[in-house]
Amino acid sequence: MMKRGFPMDFFWGMCSPKRMFASRKLFGWGKLVIIFVFLTACLMIPVSLNFAKQDSFDLESLMPNMMNQVSDGFVDELTANYTLKNGTLSGQDNMDVATKTGVAMVNLDGTTLPDVKNMVVLGKSSMELRDNSGYAFTVKYTDDATLTDVSSMADMQAFISGQWYVQNKAFVFLTMVAMLGSVLFASSLMLALFAALFIWFTKRNQMSEIASYKEALSLTLLALGLPTIFAAVIGTIYFDITVMMAIQSLGMVLLIAFTFIKTRFRQTDDILDLGGRTG
Repeated sequence: MMKRGFPMDFFWGMCSPKRMFASRKLFGWGKLVIIFVFLTACLMIPVSLNFAKQDSFDLESLMPNMMNQVSDGFVDELTANYTLKNGTLSGQDNMDVATKTGVAMVNLDGTTLPDVKNMVVLGKSSMELRDNSGYAFTVKYTDDATLTDVSSMADMQAFISGQWYVQNKAFVFLTMVAMLGSVLFASSLMLALFAALFIWFTKRNQMSEIASYKEALSLTLLALGLPTIFAAVIGTIYFDITVMMAIQSLGMVLLIAFTFIKTRFRQTDDILDLGGRTG
């Protein structure tokens, strides 16, 4: 028997249904944990790449009530009386437009801000953003920021989101990667555990030679190998987390089914001997 060593025996074993079944006894619990972490990390590659190249963020989803303070009337007054150049807002002293839920205002002389839960305050060199969800940010204008292209409420909201994103890109990256990483981790873990449980139950009526839950989990992780790598490649080309999860789960189910068809979950002379025949 050829000794490949870990992790090469995992990559060798995941390449065909017969090899998956023949490799089911090779991994202890520690190695199974490492394999699962590796597969989850593969799915995280397209997630990280997607958010690393992102250049905008829908701030309204995070601070919806703050964004509601921006109106067309406020934008008209702002663009008519103020200029933003080289990171500095200039114009007449102050302006404010109050709503039932908050206020949008320009505050160039540094007067005390109103005690409201939702507000957009454009200062001389930065913006104060506050939402009753609990989020509050101070956002400095970038040197190339300008109000030239702002002519509507939607334009102003996009301007605020863009300025906020430049300063908080690291926050967005870490938050979104952590959130989607948790989803992928939980989904993959449940998929592996329940699929292994189903395979393990086949031994109860002597259908298979799967001797333990560890063997069933090993077989499941081997079946997850190729679909997970394929899902990661697809996700790098076209990022959609639901598509990635669908490819992973469907691919695993098909490989387990093919393994059963090829082996009937029983060790026979037709099963590849590890390191032996490749035909």
